[in-house]
Amino acid sequence: MTLDKLHKNEIAGIGTVVWPTYMVFKERLVLKKFDDIKIVHGTHVEFKQTVRADMEKNGLLCPMVIDEKDQLRNGNHRFKILKKGKHADGSFFYKARSPEEVMFFSRLNVLTWELHPDVTQLMEKLWQGKMKKYTEKVPHLFTENVRSVNPKQ
Repeated sequence: MTLDKLHKNEIAGIGTVVWPTYMVFKERLVLKKFDDIKIVHGTHVEFKQTVRADMEKNGLLCPMVIDEKDQLRNGNHRFKILKKGKHADGSFFYKARSPEEVMFFSRLNVLTWELHPDVTQLMEKLWQGKMKKYTEKVPHLFTENVRSVNPKQ
């Protein structure tokens, strides 16, 4: 099996870049070379096989998550599959600025993966069930870089 479902292209200064299918919070996306990311967690062989099979079927669905020190906090299995398999040199990552944001982006990725391919209810589901407690801690993410319009009086 191959990872031919990956969306990728060449970008000067980085090399081959893999694009996630779902990039929901674009204001927090950063393009990083894999060599600039620090690994802080190990992998589990069985789960890595599950992730690889999913990537063979669907490509890279969600951005991996890094913290302010460029430490990988979510997506370790995807990262190792892409880097060690020499499928890419970099990708887009969610850059979290707090532990609450790390948790939110990580849970967002799980929810998106569970809903794929029909993510039409994603925003609604962020405010329901188990996801609600993570979403309520990061309301600022929903208004970053949103301009206010003052109505004429």
